[in-house]
Amino acid sequence: MSDLLRVARTHTLPSFLSGQTAATTKPDGTLVTEVDRQAEVAMRKWLGEHFAQDSVVGEEGPAMHGISNWTWVLDPIDGTASFGHQVPLWGTLVALRYDDNSVAGACELPALDLGAKGTIQNAHLLIQGHEQEILAHPSQCRLQDATLATTGWDYFRMAGAEEAYVNLAHKAGRTKGWGDCYGLWLLLAGRVDVVVEPLLHPWDIEWVWPLAQASGIKLTDWHGRDCAAPRQCIVSHGGPLHDEVADILQPHALDNL
Repeated sequence: MSDLLRVARTHTLPSFLSGQTAATTKPDGTLVTEVDRQAEVAMRKWLGEHFAQDSVVGEEGPAMHGISNWTWVLDPIDGTASFGHQVPLWGTLVALRYDDNSVAGACELPALDLGAKGTIQNAHLLIQGHEQEILAHPSQCRLQDATLATTGWDYFRMAGAEEAYVNLAHKAGRTKGWGDCYGLWLLLAGRVDVVVEPLLHPWDIEWVWPLAQASGIKLTDWHGRDCAAPRQCIVSHGGPLHDEVADILQPHALDNL
């Protein structure tokens, strides 16, 4: 996965540092840049040269169906709004499935020199080139004392879950807009207590699942059910906080609306 992340970085980081970050809006309301597309093309080309029999699913291109049991899940720029505004809270995400099971994942935030990688057996943070094992630390923290991170109000609006955001923000000790992969990295690092997202695709979240399995991090849908690629997620270090957040969000889950 390191080679695949490097391929993406050769396109994304120079564009970011040079200010070539203009974004446009796609029909689904999300943003895309030209370097998004260029980076994914380069990633797919690299996979075609090294893992030609594997399938590929990516945010910016059609699914490619291979003949092996392996599927690569790609997001060349997660956090396109940050990228477009030249804010360094964006990253490249890669997940790897065997059959329908997510078995490895990686995230790189190249403008911050941060990342995370792992399999279902082990998981590590990457901080300025140094590895640090990811381990869950369940606490008795309640929502009123917790720091909650989410990408933003607009995604709750797009999901028709505005009331869920209001309820969370009213009850949480602190609600911060440290979103996209940066918020998830902070959660893995133990720097926030819970991450909630209301509208996801597999390429946004699936990279977290293997790392969560290895470390004891809890990743569920809004019903509190374990899920590798939920449409809506709660991610925490476990404990009563996770259940408290799920109790608030369950009535607003997409399959209840």
